[in-house]
Amino acid sequence: MKKIYLTLAFIIAVIAVKAQSQTINGDLSIGAEGTAVVGAGNRAYFNGASFNGDELSIYRFNRGVDISDLRVSIGDNYGYGDDRFVIGSHNWQDSKYYIHMVVAADGKVGIGTEAFGAERLAVNGNIRAKEIKVEATGWPDFVFQKDYKISSLADLDRFIKLNKHLPGIPSAQDVKENGIELGEMNKLLLQKIEELTLHLIEKDKAIEGMLKRMGDIEKKLNK
Repeated sequence: MKKIYLTLAFIIAVIAVKAQSQTINGDLSIGAEGTAVVGAGNRAYFNGASFNGDELSIYRFNRGVDISDLRVSIGDNYGYGDDRFVIGSHNWQDSKYYIHMVVAADGKVGIGTEAFGAERLAVNGNIRAKEIKVEATGWPDFVFQKDYKISSLADLDRFIKLNKHLPGIPSAQDVKENGIELGEMNKLLLQKIEELTLHLIEKDKAIEGMLKRMGDIEKKLNK
């Protein structure tokens, strides 16, 4: 009978421990040191709310010798669905949770916004960087090919008067509604610079020809 009482007391103590909050004054290790070089370690699961079939956990994963990941699992709907990894903070004044960054199940990332659109990264705010590298194709060196037909300045003048922007360049209204693609816009701007360069070369040759003819006429008049 004494053993039964001790067993019941132990069960009650375990239940009590599980039911209360714990404060750990020191390091916390999950699982013992394993022997597997590659693979997942023990996981820290986050329960309390309904499981819904979505695992939320953090665990170590070794991809190789001395090559490790700290992985966060956000459900099982890879590539679709509404499972998300969210970083935010509470406001003590209104007790609301405000989201700073979201990683969706399809891999899209939002910073300062939860509206991703078609892009992989959406940022609501300014971005500071020392350098931005854009991978682009179709760089407009074709402007310098012999078969490239450049618009005359007269045609360009008529287009500008009618449309109030350069041909091939989006209008102010288009940019306001749709924004610009940095790589594509750099290509368009370079194309216009190259066309302008060709116009300058042509005008320079024309001016040189006029100066030469004027010099020849002046020589004849001075004879």
